[in-house]
Amino acid sequence: MLAIYKFDDTVGKLKTQGKIAPGVWINAVAPNETERAELIRKAHVPESFLLYGMDPDEGARYEYEPDDDAHLLIFDMPVAGLDKRQRMTYKTVPLAIIITKTALITIDMQPQPLLALFAENRVSGFDPAKRTQAALMLLYQVTAAYLSYLRDINKAREALENKLQNNLKNEELYALMGIQRGLVYFMMSIKTDRNVLDQLRRTNPLRLDEDDMDLLDDIIIENQQGSEMAQISNSILNETSDTYSSIINNNMNGVMKFLTSYSIILTIPTLVFSFYGMNVELPWANMHISWLITIIISVVIGVLLGFQFWRKKYF
Repeated sequence: MLAIYKFDDTVGKLKTQGKIAPGVWINAVAPNETERAELIRKAHVPESFLLYGMDPDEGARYEYEPDDDAHLLIFDMPVAGLDKRQRMTYKTVPLAIIITKTALITIDMQPQPLLALFAENRVSGFDPAKRTQAALMLLYQVTAAYLSYLRDINKAREALENKLQNNLKNEELYALMGIQRGLVYFMMSIKTDRNVLDQLRRTNPLRLDEDDMDLLDDIIIENQQGSEMAQISNSILNETSDTYSSIINNNMNGVMKFLTSYSIILTIPTLVFSFYGMNVELPWANMHISWLITIIISVVIGVLLGFQFWRKKYF
């Protein structure tokens, strides 16, 4: 699907277009063969760039095609969703931004809420005719989205910790594991995104002016903040996981100690009754209250043994 937008100066916002023209933004969502051919023919997009943009495993990078004078920026973008158990999951997907002589093109394999912000005119000053500036604004929103998702992750982590303090359940532990997996995705993607930003800052292949360079510096600052925030969250989560792992082991040791102690105490009556059940002469075996004597012996030994266990804090 191709969604085409152009900035209307009279109303000061984006308006949808029916065809590809100079100065437009084309949001290509899982384009089919016909749509790809139209992008190649009318928007001058190199075919290789289209294939890179549709690859779900493509890594963040910058590439330039001199024959078509086209720039490719692949940036990892954070996304959130629900798993089968309706738990929030976090991951990253590649977003391809292509700058050609006539248009700004974004390629993704499914509709993204972040790009909807631009399509719905919720980001002011976004003019696709200013292709490099518009591309930087996309990168800024992607980078800022990491901070928003990281704040959500921290809130979810704190809520799970409160639940785990009251009761250790596998459900909460699985949720913590999912959050930790999302943090790993974020840290790796923020790092690769930073490599792209540093390359743009160092070599300036987009021929950015002073204002655009200032915007690029803002993006780098946001990226650095996201990196630090993700590392802090991951460290806290690792310590939390280690702490609850130790708690679970301690609880298990306590249960095993309790069961072992009571198993030993309950073995005493069995031993006493077994002795008096043998066909041999034993003290008080012929008395009519011998059954009471065996019970008293069992209780006395059990109480003494239990007292010793209690002194040693076995239970």
